[in-house]
Amino acid sequence: MKKVLKTMLLAFGLSAVFSLAAFADGWTMENGQWAYYENGYRVTNDWRTSADGGYYYLGSNGYMAVNSFINSERYVDADGRMVTNGWRQIDSKWYYFDNNGQLITNRSRQINGLWYFFDYDGSMRTGWVEDGDSLYYCDPEAGGRMVTSTWRYIAPDPDLVNDYDDSPYSADGKYWFYFLSSGKAVRSQGYGEYREMVINNNRYSFDYAGRMQVGWVQVDASASPAIAGYRYYNDSESIGTYGAAHQGWLSAYPPEDEGYLGNVSWYYFDSKGQPYYGTDVSESDDDETLVAKFKRLEKDGKTETYLFNEYGNPVYGLRKVRRSNGEVTSMYFGTSQECCLQKGTKRITDSEGNSYTYNFDSQGYGYTGVRDGKLYYMGLLQRAVDSSYAYYTVNGETYLVNSSGNIRKNYNSNKEEAEYKSDSQGKWMSGAYAEPSELLTPVFEVSYV
Repeated sequence: MKKVLKTMLLAFGLSAVFSLAAFADGWTMENGQWAYYENGYRVTNDWRTSADGGYYYLGSNGYMAVNSFINSERYVDADGRMVTNGWRQIDSKWYYFDNNGQLITNRSRQINGLWYFFDYDGSMRTGWVEDGDSLYYCDPEAGGRMVTSTWRYIAPDPDLVNDYDDSPYSADGKYWFYFLSSGKAVRSQGYGEYREMVINNNRYSFDYAGRMQVGWVQVDASASPAIAGYRYYNDSESIGTYGAAHQGWLSAYPPEDEGYLGNVSWYYFDSKGQPYYGTDVSESDDDETLVAKFKRLEKDGKTETYLFNEYGNPVYGLRKVRRSNGEVTSMYFGTSQECCLQKGTKRITDSEGNSYTYNFDSQGYGYTGVRDGKLYYMGLLQRAVDSSYAYYTVNGETYLVNSSGNIRKNYNSNKEEAEYKSDSQGKWMSGAYAEPSELLTPVFEVSYV
């Protein structure tokens, strides 16, 4: 700058020594500082150009300013020249000035294809930036540029997590965040809410602070049954893409909220991470009747039919179910290792070691009626218990059965009166004075996986 101004003075034909009474217009050096005269007076508080095309500022004392902000809008360097169209680091902070020398303040700006945020004083911002409802991250390790179209494993904005700290535990205080092409972090719009987004064909969930969720997440606290309001996102790469909604079978602890504390259980999740579940239609605590809504699923290389309870677990053992036509009957889902629908004739042993015969139809429902010479009610074989024979009434017809459960036909049909009499179909006949016994009914033992 000094060389430029010296050249400029020579060009203007100014003398090296000036009279104290009058000064020629233009640039001149006084007491080691540059001044600019017009009509014999020093210019103050205004800009002037020089032969190099640059702009220089004359302060209130009439001397050229250096290394200074001018009206908090522009900046002049060590030579006094206004900084334009570039970055300047000033007192350890970075600033950017446009081609008019204007300081970029309180907004974002794209520079050389990259986006940056600037504070009210014009200094470049780094770290988290909340702009209205949008959240951005300006990476201090990447020169402050805005992060776009990628994942980042970083600490959350402390202004957001102080009031919202129920995200899964993090040993180092960092979480995964995803930023859109606009630079916006994917986040929900309210505390306690979650936003789902499909990224690279995987579904993820994010909280208000933008933190990717893992494990159980309650997305709807009003859902009924409560398990319907939960989703599960992989908390280990061993079970799938980390953080993605889990699909398929998973053995896991139940959610800790809503009284779900318990042991590890099996669950099956759809493509959105929602567990399959059933509905308990009973109004009594000791009568858990499930709506028979089945899922035909593959497990361990085999495709089987499963029934899920209101906690999202596949049931096993003998269960009481309600069919779509309203009929209540039994179904059998095998042992705790099977948990899948069983059909045909089965021997089922209760918790006291008593063994019973059941018959289930092609859909798995406990059969009611006569089948293969035997009488069944809700799948349970009806047999004489206290004597050699017994009458049982099923579907409005009364049959005579023996202690093995076989229907006894043409019994004592040649006598006018007898304790038990039956016709050719094994049905009660007039003249028999034994009363029908109360039906044998299944004993349902509630069992969870």
